[in-house]
Amino acid sequence: MGFFFLLIAVLSESSGKTLDKINFRRNKITYRQSLLLAFFFMSLFLAGFVLIARQPLPHFTLQAVGLLALVVLLSFGGNVFDEISLKTNDLSLREPLVDFEPILAGLIGYALFPSERKPIFLLAFLLGAFIVYWGSHRRKLRRLQKKGMSQLLLATAFYAFLPSIYKYALVYVSPTYIALIRCVFILVLLTIFLPVRRVTKLSPAKIRYSFSSSAFYALGAVVSIYAIQSLGVILTTLLLMLGPALRYLSSYFILKEKVRAGEVMSSALLTVVVLVSVIK
Repeated sequence: MGFFFLLIAVLSESSGKTLDKINFRRNKITYRQSLLLAFFFMSLFLAGFVLIARQPLPHFTLQAVGLLALVVLLSFGGNVFDEISLKTNDLSLREPLVDFEPILAGLIGYALFPSERKPIFLLAFLLGAFIVYWGSHRRKLRRLQKKGMSQLLLATAFYAFLPSIYKYALVYVSPTYIALIRCVFILVLLTIFLPVRRVTKLSPAKIRYSFSSSAFYALGAVVSIYAIQSLGVILTTLLLMLGPALRYLSSYFILKEKVRAGEVMSSALLTVVVLVSVIK
């Protein structure tokens, strides 16, 4: 079941990012508008699921509250920098750092959870880091793209700690409540620190695309935590390294962006490394 959750998570994340990028291109949505709409709709979707499924309220201990606060803060920082970078970079340009995110997350998990360790997994993460660097370091960037990549690097660093924190938080709180609490409190932080000053600028087209992408994001947010609960941090992040191939297809066929041969090759090599390490 954990592998099914992972497949849904990868498909959902790819679909959401593609719709967001189209929204930036066609409707000129700002990153503040995009973030606010995304977390507003995600909160609604997740709250609706909690009510329909009638999930019992979690028992909040001091440790649980501290872990959830850390989840919210890291997610807030990661989403802000991620969304800003999405506006300046095409999906194929973002992909090398997005590829590196599960690698870094897996290395953090490898350090924190000895019971999940296997030498072949560590080798896979190290090879993955080398492959991602090889596939991307020769690309020439414009000034604005360099700025966007720096912002994405910060987002990647924030995101990489989340799977391990989720693992600790799952002792106290269910995956759905973790996702819901995360979204609601990020929405609160956004309205305080990054408010949308002109609500009239939110056209129906912007709202439609944000509504659709948020549905995918909400689904992916829940199932990715279920995958961590089922498979553990290390195996989950290792398998998430299989996601780039799908995102490159989206970048090339839907958004008509230029995809370099080196980046395609690096994603193919990542796929081989992951499959070999899992089969072994």
